[in-house]
Amino acid sequence: MNHIGFNLGPLGYAVTAMPPLTPDALANFDNLPEDPYYTERWRQFSQYILFYENDHWACRVLEHRPFVQAKAYNQKVGGVKRGFDPITGVDPTPQFAHLANLMKFDKNQAFQVNLHQWRTRVSDVYKGATIPEGPHRDGHHITSVTVWNRKNVSGGDSTLFQIGKTEPFFKQVLEPGQCLVMRDEDMVHGADDITANSDEGGSRDIWVISINPWNDRRYGDTFEEFASAEVSSGSDPIAAE
Repeated sequence: MNHIGFNLGPLGYAVTAMPPLTPDALANFDNLPEDPYYTERWRQFSQYILFYENDHWACRVLEHRPFVQAKAYNQKVGGVKRGFDPITGVDPTPQFAHLANLMKFDKNQAFQVNLHQWRTRVSDVYKGATIPEGPHRDGHHITSVTVWNRKNVSGGDSTLFQIGKTEPFFKQVLEPGQCLVMRDEDMVHGADDITANSDEGGSRDIWVISINPWNDRRYGDTFEEFASAEVSSGSDPIAAE
């Protein structure tokens, strides 16, 4: 891949403060439906085109489609068309624009963006597994994780690994409003499980934003056909979101 995130520097990542969500957008986490594929999560998903016009970044939601990961990146459900409800009542333009400006995206290009909104819960029923599939790559040019709320929990450290390494070179608890953005193809990312601070249980609310140039988009019939292709024996069996 040609890096659209070369402005992230030689380490390929940055921690940045995201523009805040509106109260209504934050409240939307309370209404997320259960993720039918992972019992630890409540989740919605939408896709967008991001472009620059009239001196600012703008986005438009794309026709809703299933979420599909290439089998090379997700051995568990790769190639499966996972159906999630679309995100409603949220305008992600300020956050998308912040990332585009941070990475100094080419204003003459358009970009395709995946937005996952999910809540992880921990209680006597739920284990608090923030990433049930473990450390992974997602198969995008850019991936970012933004924490919006941490309610009565500890842990959940975000981690980054060099490919093939087992010890992280980055490990940090993201506080509400903080975003970890990375060149996805250059590293493996993960997060530790959360634990509850009391018997009441707790939760962690995040956005995962993945960005690709429009001409290398992860959207539409062509990509879904590619994502469903069988993996060759030499492919990298790394799980994904």
